Amino acid sequence: MKRFFAMITMLTLTLVLAVQPAAAAAKFPDVTTSNRFHDEIQFLVDKKIISGYSNGSFQPKRNVTRGEAAIMIGRTLVLDGTQRNTKFKDVPKTYGASGYIAAATEKGIIGGYPDGTFQPNKSISRGDMAIIHSRGFDLQLGSKRDFKDVGPNMKASQAINHMAGNYITTGYPDGTFRPNELVTREQFAAFVARGLSPEFKQRTQMKDGYAYDLTKTYVYGQSDGDLHVTYKKVSTKFAQVPFTGFLWEFKHSGTGKITYLAQDESERGLMLVYPISSGVLELAYPVKINSTWQTGYDMEDRKTITGVNKTVKTAYKTFTNAVEVTDNDGMKNYFVKGIGSVKVIAKSGETISELKSIQ
Repeated sequence: MKRFFAMITMLTLTLVLAVQPAAAAAKFPDVTTSNRFHDEIQFLVDKKIISGYSNGSFQPKRNVTRGEAAIMIGRTLVLDGTQRNTKFKDVPKTYGASGYIAAATEKGIIGGYPDGTFQPNKSISRGDMAIIHSRGFDLQLGSKRDFKDVGPNMKASQAINHMAGNYITTGYPDGTFRPNELVTREQFAAFVARGLSPEFKQRTQMKDGYAYDLTKTYVYGQSDGDLHVTYKKVSTKFAQVPFTGFLWEFKHSGTGKITYLAQDESERGLMLVYPISSGVLELAYPVKINSTWQTGYDMEDRKTITGVNKTVKTAYKTFTNAVEVTDNDGMKNYFVKGIGSVKVIAKSGETISELKSIQ
């Protein structure tokens, strides 16, 4: 993958892309391990995707311009950055980012203003960043997470929703996304790293949640063979609609059947989602004994928390902190924090599925 950070401001500092491997791997004096996004920045440096300035700094708090954003997303997606004419009157061929701006425009990732300008030196907002990121990575999964300052009629609302659904953003602790705030270089680096790696997506997960760990593979024993559950990037179709992105792959070793699903965890609870379709609320939050909820569109389909801190024996290990969820048919599903579903038992007492290993 090509490197993608280059400083394009016409009148000020010039970003120098690293050429030597040693320079690319160097740590920045202004990005210490105490920086929240240190690992994400270093990940992109090690992959030779980004670099810093000629004085050795990264300037993590510096705002990202629209031109820089075009370069960042362009080099991430390996677009043609050869300088050339653009459709914008303020972006001539001689402008450093002209090639990436032209390429990203042709792909429909970015756009200009009604007056025919692109305004490459204007700082980009979090809302506009979400739109560029969503289009660039072709994000197609939304989230049930609600941001207090993101309304349904907002231009960036769908893009922000897709960002949340793909574990790229969680917003701020106060429940806001702050779409009008400007994006810094460290924030943009974090968003790109999460778009590329499940390791960094995992860091956006709820600390005390019940979702699967995005970096692990789960193996469940079933009567007709093992079920392997892995989070991976796939290219497939749903109802004849092309899809490329990260999903949970449920692959059955006995039948060979493969099913792709998404998992969405928000303040509402843990939901299993069928892409380009509906979802099922598997566990409602807060976890409380006798809590009952409607699982999906079917008004009659309900689940109830019938136990907490339950002891459940599986082939993998014995858990003493499982949450027991019982559905209308008497089937029980057990969930454990930081792991997810560990065992499913039919009303008859027969084990339908149980965790065998986590790899």
